[in-house]
Amino acid sequence: MATKAGRGTFAITVEPIEFKNLLRLLGSLDKESQDKVRTRALPLSQRLAGQLFQFSQSAPSPQTKLVAQTITPKRDRLIRVDVGGSKKVGRKYGGEQSKSGKGAKVRQQQAPAGALLWGTEYGSHVGVDSMGRKYTDRFKAPYKKSGYWINPAVDYYVPIVAREYAEMVQEVVKEMGLD
Repeated sequence: MATKAGRGTFAITVEPIEFKNLLRLLGSLDKESQDKVRTRALPLSQRLAGQLFQFSQSAPSPQTKLVAQTITPKRDRLIRVDVGGSKKVGRKYGGEQSKSGKGAKVRQQQAPAGALLWGTEYGSHVGVDSMGRKYTDRFKAPYKKSGYWINPAVDYYVPIVAREYAEMVQEVVKEMGLD
């Protein structure tokens, strides 16, 4: 089950002992075998990224398509897909009037994709933050605890990709003769 673990963090619940055993096993492999694992895990990461992108297209928040541009599969020993981050997306906002008097604005900026990530996933609602400032319903999608696109994609696809990943690691271990 995918959960929102904290600000800017997305965690997937895994059995801790099994995960530690997996990390210990991957750490015990020689460099060549670790490289094989990275090479074979990349297509699985790419498929998960494709699923995330596909689910993002049906999310109701218009900003989701901007955040989806930042979906990036990474070459790692584990299946890894990065979403969000500091990449600037969307229209420019803010700024101040130009001193030239021609009406143009200067020092405008775009929002980083990471700042939009959780609003596109969980929607928004009108309220007051911890400092007493009012905020609005800027994501145009009602709050949904189960998520709109990341959680459903992860819940749908992780069982499939996890099974394939386990088989792949077992193959590498057999090739090394460690089984």
